Amino acid sequence: MPHAKLITFAALAAAGLVLAGCNIVGPAFYFIHGPEKTKAAYTLDKQRSTVVFVDDQNSVLPRRNLRMEIAASATQTIQEEKLVDDMIDSRGAILAATRDRDSEPMSVVAVGRAVKAEVVIYAIVDRFSLSTDGVSYSPVAAVRVKIVDAANDTRLWPNDTYPDGFPLNVTMFEKARDRPNSAAQIAQAEVELAKETGVAIAELFFSHEVKRENRK
Repeated sequence: MPHAKLITFAALAAAGLVLAGCNIVGPAFYFIHGPEKTKAAYTLDKQRSTVVFVDDQNSVLPRRNLRMEIAASATQTIQEEKLVDDMIDSRGAILAATRDRDSEPMSVVAVGRAVKAEVVIYAIVDRFSLSTDGVSYSPVAAVRVKIVDAANDTRLWPNDTYPDGFPLNVTMFEKARDRPNSAAQIAQAEVELAKETGVAIAELFFSHEVKRENRK
């Protein structure tokens, strides 16, 4: 009899969860499936050597070293997720491109081949700012991302829907009380935005949680 009562109680409890509606389904779904995730936009070939190359064609970045910060952050995240076996140091790609700055710019394919990369993750910076209105501290960045097959001189991703590259916007949470004032604080804030932009680039290539601690 005690066993039968236990079964009855469990059945009633289950029915109660159903009748409770949205108040229970949301937390229950989270408990079973985990936090909401965004799927990868593109899957990198794990076996092909890959490099991240960040381009600042319109001199959007306030400092040149921020290209390195973005690329290094993207590279590190890809390595941590074990998406590619051979990730090439991104500094080599940027240095290779800057050698020819007085002549015709190197093509993305040429940059990849210069560092012996079969695949280039090419990111063009379109926007990079610590404020959207000049007053509040609300860092934002915008990049366009392409995957180029340097070995075969072809584009792998995205398709013709995005001829100029896949648009990616990075918006960090506003921090009204933490607005940087000194040159050192501004430089540190720019590095933080650059690193977060690099992580966002890498997230295009693996399933990840929608919500982040410091980014919308």
